Amino acid sequence: MTNLERFYRSVHGRDLQPWERQLAVRIAAALNTTTDDDFVVHLLLVYMSTNAITNMYNELVAARNRLAEDNQDLIRALTADLRRNRLMSYVLLGVAALGVLVSAGILGTVLSLSHGSAASATRIAAALEACGQRGAADTPRGFGIGR
Repeated sequence: MTNLERFYRSVHGRDLQPWERQLAVRIAAALNTTTDDDFVVHLLLVYMSTNAITNMYNELVAARNRLAEDNQDLIRALTADLRRNRLMSYVLLGVAALGVLVSAGILGTVLSLSHGSAASATRIAAALEACGQRGAADTPRGFGIGR
């Protein structure tokens, strides 16, 4: 086992993958050294770290973009709900105003009927009283009961 394989196994907990081994060979060839050189191991580690950081950054950017799109969708849905709710609020206020007007009309009708029945009761009482007075005047004096 080479120095690179030992170091890689201790850092990552697995063996080198074929593409990682090829990368180490290319780095060693570019530096005109072997893959056992510590500098090659460190350069491969830096490359892998940079690659991981780049992948994480790309994932974060993608997540941010998805969040921005979702926020736009949420804003559109909220705006539509507010418009619908505003319209619904106006409709409900109109229904409430109509209910108040209808209630006022019913109350007016009840009051007018109440005044009409009170007037009718007064007229009936006056008519009964007039009938009673007329009846008392027409009755012969000898026929009065209780006199």
